[in-house]
Amino acid sequence: MSVSVAAIQPSVIIFREEQNFDWRVYALIGAIELLVWAGLLWCFEHVPDAAGLARLGTLEMGLGAAVGLLLPVVLVLGLLRMTTEVTPTDVRVWFGWIPTYRRMVPIGTIMRLEVVSYRPLADYGGWGIRSGRDGERVLSARGNRGVRLDLSDGSRLLIGSQRPEALALALERALHPGG
Repeated sequence: MSVSVAAIQPSVIIFREEQNFDWRVYALIGAIELLVWAGLLWCFEHVPDAAGLARLGTLEMGLGAAVGLLLPVVLVLGLLRMTTEVTPTDVRVWFGWIPTYRRMVPIGTIMRLEVVSYRPLADYGGWGIRSGRDGERVLSARGNRGVRLDLSDGSRLLIGSQRPEALALALERALHPGG
């Protein structure tokens, strides 16, 4: 008696780009982390008596310390990296080393695409997962260039890229295989 096991074949990746956010974002998060640690050390060194120590052990202080120490780590691991992949069937974008936000667009829903330059701060309020005034969804990690997709449902998606021409070419190849 033989047993056969069906294996799921991974998608062929036509394009892949990993982008980290600007170094200043990581520096700011590191500075906040250091300030929280310094504040906690200062509190424990400068509390004069046991009653003061008891106040440091309150729920509010514990929650504040947990948020101050864990939130930066969660931000870095869960959001501050953007990966874009194009396969023959879809384009996928996710944020984080441990992905917390994912967007998948089937290739067949892309009606039009174009390489664009944009103003992240002025047009969308910065980088990350954003929405424009007209409802356009923007996924970007750094820079001011990307590929804008017009989708069959009438929505628009702008994917930020350090290599927008290569991303557009991969999307074109997926849209028109063999052409």
